Amino acid sequence: MSDPIEPDKPFKPEGIGPEAPVDKTPNRFAPPEGTPAPPAGQPGSPYATPPPKRNSAQIRADIDAQREELGKSVDQLRDRVTELTDWKSQLRKHRKQIIVGAVATGFVVGGLMALRRR
Repeated sequence: MSDPIEPDKPFKPEGIGPEAPVDKTPNRFAPPEGTPAPPAGQPGSPYATPPPKRNSAQIRADIDAQREELGKSVDQLRDRVTELTDWKSQLRKHRKQIIVGAVATGFVVGGLMALRRR
């Protein structure tokens, strides 16, 4: 049989929080301690050469391309919002489901009224 839960003590799962034991297992993906770093320019080196710099014309071209793409995205979003908020077109698209829902609601309301009268 399990121990009864004391109401004045909060529940604390074991192995979680500041009291949890610290995992001292070494990282198997890291090189062993004391291993020298690869020389600059080699893969894995913390001293890798920086990526080549772009000139101002390339930066301006990127900004213009992103601005154009953002404009298209905003237009598409505006069209989608307009389509979804047009209640008349939604009624036309979902006419059958609306009629079925109205009939079901009528039966439920009618049944409740009939039960109340008894």
